[in-house]
Amino acid sequence: MDRSIQGSSNDANLAGDLRILSNSALLDLIPEPAVVYLRTKDHLVLSNQPFLDLSGYSRSDLQNLGLSALIPEEPDTNPNPDEARQISLQLSSGELLPVLLKIHSLSPTNQVVVLVFSAIQPENLFRQDLLDQEYRYDNLRLLTELAEQPTVATLYQTAVMIIAKTSKPDFILVYRRNGEILKLVQEHNSEIAQYFPEETKLSESARLESTVLWREGKPTLSSFEELSQEIEASYLFSIPLTVNDKMQALILAGGFGLVPDNETLRYLNLLGIHTSSALKHLSTLEKAGSTMRNIRKLARIQQTVTDNLEEGVIVLSPDLRITELNPAAESMLGYASKEVFQQRAEMVLIGNETLSALYKNAQQGNPTLVGHNLNLNTRLGASFPAQILCLPVKEEGVVRSIVLILRDLSQSEKIRAHSQVLEQRAFLGEVTAIFAHEVKNPINSISTGLQLIGMKMSPDAPYAGLVERLQNDCNRLTHLVKSTLTFSKPVEYQIQPVDLAELIPAILDKWDPRMKKLNISYNFFAQPEKLLVKADPRAIEQVFVNLISNAIEAMEERGGSLNIKLVPASPQIIPTQCEIIIADTGPGIPDDVVEHIFEPFLTTKSSGTGLGLAITKRIVTAHEGSIYVDSVPGGSVFHVLLPRA
Repeated sequence: MDRSIQGSSNDANLAGDLRILSNSALLDLIPEPAVVYLRTKDHLVLSNQPFLDLSGYSRSDLQNLGLSALIPEEPDTNPNPDEARQISLQLSSGELLPVLLKIHSLSPTNQVVVLVFSAIQPENLFRQDLLDQEYRYDNLRLLTELAEQPTVATLYQTAVMIIAKTSKPDFILVYRRNGEILKLVQEHNSEIAQYFPEETKLSESARLESTVLWREGKPTLSSFEELSQEIEASYLFSIPLTVNDKMQALILAGGFGLVPDNETLRYLNLLGIHTSSALKHLSTLEKAGSTMRNIRKLARIQQTVTDNLEEGVIVLSPDLRITELNPAAESMLGYASKEVFQQRAEMVLIGNETLSALYKNAQQGNPTLVGHNLNLNTRLGASFPAQILCLPVKEEGVVRSIVLILRDLSQSEKIRAHSQVLEQRAFLGEVTAIFAHEVKNPINSISTGLQLIGMKMSPDAPYAGLVERLQNDCNRLTHLVKSTLTFSKPVEYQIQPVDLAELIPAILDKWDPRMKKLNISYNFFAQPEKLLVKADPRAIEQVFVNLISNAIEAMEERGGSLNIKLVPASPQIIPTQCEIIIADTGPGIPDDVVEHIFEPFLTTKSSGTGLGLAITKRIVTAHEGSIYVDSVPGGSVFHVLLPRA
C-alpha cells in the first residue's frame, strides 16, 4: 500500500533543502499567504509577508507553533496542489477565518511542503454556506431513516449506507455482540476486512462510550487502531452502539486518504447515538414480539390440550355465566359453545342435585368435587352419571374465573366392564389350556381303542359305521385340542431366511389331489428375483396351510380358482417387506364377520374351531408382519406382509 510519507533516509539532503529555502527569497515570490511546513517535525519553518499580514503572527511567533495552532482541524498534509480545500485558519487574535488551502511538495521525500492560503470571495463563501447547509440537511434527513427500519439487520445495513454516503471511507466493518465476543457480521470492502479478526473480545472495546477518531501518527487505544496502523490507514472511526449502557455492536470506518474534519466526527457520533436509540427500540420490540409468540404458543398448547381432553371443560365468569366449552363438554351436554355463551350455568348444567353449593364455594375461592350420586341431563333430556370438579382461578386473592371439569362416569363404567371381560378371558384362556392338556390323553386312548376295534371288525358289521363316526369325532377333538394349545401357550420361533417361492408351491402340491377332486384350479406367481423373508419355517408353513385350506373349503361346493402372488411390498413401508396375496373365488365373507375375522372362536363353518385365522394372525404378528382381508360377494383376498431377509 503506497504512502506519501516514506521517511527520510538521508538527513543531509533534508538539511540542504531547508538551508536553501532559508537563504532564498523564493517564498516571497508567492503573492498569496504561504508557509513552509516540516511534516515529520510538525514545525513551521518559513512564512512570507502576505501570511504574516493575514494571520497577525510574527516570524518569531510561528517558530514555536505547530500546525494545529494555525489549523485546529489538523487536515491531511499530503501534497495535493490540484485541490483547494476549505479550512478554518486561526488568527493570532483567536478568530477563525474561512480560507482555501493548497499543498505543494518542496522535497523529493514530501517531508517539506508549502501551505498556500487564499481568501474566499464573499459570494463564493455565501454559495458554499448554502451548499454546506444543504449537505448538512441531507445528512440529518438520512438519520431519520434509522428509526424507520423494521429489523436489527436492516438497521445495520442502513447505518453502513449512511456512513458510506456521507464520509466516504475506504472500508466499513460491523461487529455484533455475541455473549462476551464481538463477531464480524458485515463488511464494506472485503479486501480490507481480511486484515481484521472475525471475532474479538468485547472487553477490548467495551470502554468506548462515544465515537472516537484515530489519526495516523497518534497513539493507538485499541487493537482495531493497531491493525489500522499496520495496514497504513490514515484514520479510523470507532462508533459504539449501546443499549442501556452496554455495547451491542461496533462499527468501524476507515480510509487511506484525507482525514475527515471534526464536523464528520460530530456527525458520526450523532449517527451512533441515533442508531443506538433505534437499536434499543427494535430490541424492545423483538423481545415483546418473542414474548407474544411464546404466549400464543402456550395458548395454542393449552387450547390443544383442552380440546383433546376426554373430560369436559366449562369456563365460567365470576357471575357464573358460561364463557367457553371444550369439545368434550359439547359432546356430553349436546350444546355448542357459541350457543351457551353468556348463559347462566344453572340453565345448562341441570341434574338430580342442586349445584348451588358448588357455585357458592367457587365464588368464595374454594375448590369442590361433586359426583357421588350426581346425574346430569343432556340437551335432549338423556341422563348420565357425572362427576364435577370445580376450580376457582384466583389472581391476587380475587376470583377471576371458574373452571368446571366434567367426567362422564358412564364411560368409566364401560371401561371397567371391558376390563372385567378381558380379565375373564385371560382366566378362561388359562383354564382352557389346562383342560386341553388334560383331555388330550383320554382322547388318544379312546381313538386308539376305536382303531383297534375297527381293525377287528368286518366292514359289514352292524356297528362299523358307528365306530368310523366315533373315530372321526376323536380326530376332530384332537385337532381342536392342538389348536387350543397352540393359541394359548407362548412359542419361541427360530427365525431364518425362508424362500416362499419354494415353500408355497410345496404346500400347493400336497393339496393338488383334493383341489382336482373339487374342481379347483390354482396359479402361483413369483417374480424372478428371490424374495426371502425372516421367519420360522414351521410356523410360517402353518400360516399358508391355514389360508390355503380355508380358501379350498370356501370353494368346495362349486369349485373355483385359487391365485397366489408373491411380490415386493410398497417401498414406502419400512423396513422392506414382501407381500403374499391369496385370492379365492368363493362366496366371500359377510360384512359383519370381516371386522372380527381374526378373533378366536369365530367361524362360519359348522365343523370349524374358529382358531385357525386367530393362530395365523398371531404367528404373522410375532414375525413383525401384518395380515388383512378384502372380501366381496364372489371372492376373498388375504394380504400377508412379512419382513424381507
